[in-house]
Amino acid sequence: MAIVLGAGLLSSCKKDRVIVNTNGGDLYQSFLPLEIGKYIIYDVDSSIWDDAKCIKYTYKSQHEYLVADTFRDGQMRLSYVINIRSRMTDKANWVVNDVIYYTPAAEKLEMVQKNIRFMKLVNPISEGKVWAGNSLMPVEDQDYAYLKGWSYTYTNVLKPFNNGAINFEKTLTVSETNQVLNNPETKPEDYAYLLQSKSVYAFRVGMIYREYIYWIYDPVPMVKSCRKGVGVTMRAIEYN
Repeated sequence: MAIVLGAGLLSSCKKDRVIVNTNGGDLYQSFLPLEIGKYIIYDVDSSIWDDAKCIKYTYKSQHEYLVADTFRDGQMRLSYVINIRSRMTDKANWVVNDVIYYTPAAEKLEMVQKNIRFMKLVNPISEGKVWAGNSLMPVEDQDYAYLKGWSYTYTNVLKPFNNGAINFEKTLTVSETNQVLNNPETKPEDYAYLLQSKSVYAFRVGMIYREYIYWIYDPVPMVKSCRKGVGVTMRAIEYN
């Protein structure tokens, strides 16, 4: 199962970096300021549903998203290099395991991960605003078919949010998709799946929470069937 997990960044406490819409609404740059040296550290819970053993495994780790550098892309747009480092415990050494790229523009923020391009945020921010956040990727590729047709939506704009570690007073939520078909607990003979994805951004901080779940349940007659899939929950615990 191909999984691409995007995440947004980062933080700055400089008031002069906050951009406000002339119509009175904040622009996404207020919730995703970018500056070299800025970072967010997350506690991460990763889950795997093993359909062979009928067991759900959960692994804990930490990830750091660091704004490491800038460059100009093929269209000469200023872009930011985000190094993703991970470690199993807060005592272990960091190891770089991925790199993503942000290209902020007036109307949208593009993110590239593993050569797949997402439209993570758009301007202006308004409650209920909808956009096709995955429309820039090759959804005709069967490996990414599950990403087709997602409708990103702004919800809970400027509302407080507690991510389980820190309370943030001014946030917005991007509900990226919420697809549910049947429930194996109540309909064990029917095909079922769950695909949910959302991110929460805090004012002048960046992404402070992410939740992603994707499992499928494909029962076989006369055989014990179980879910197969993955999930991840990220909670910001430290930032500068």
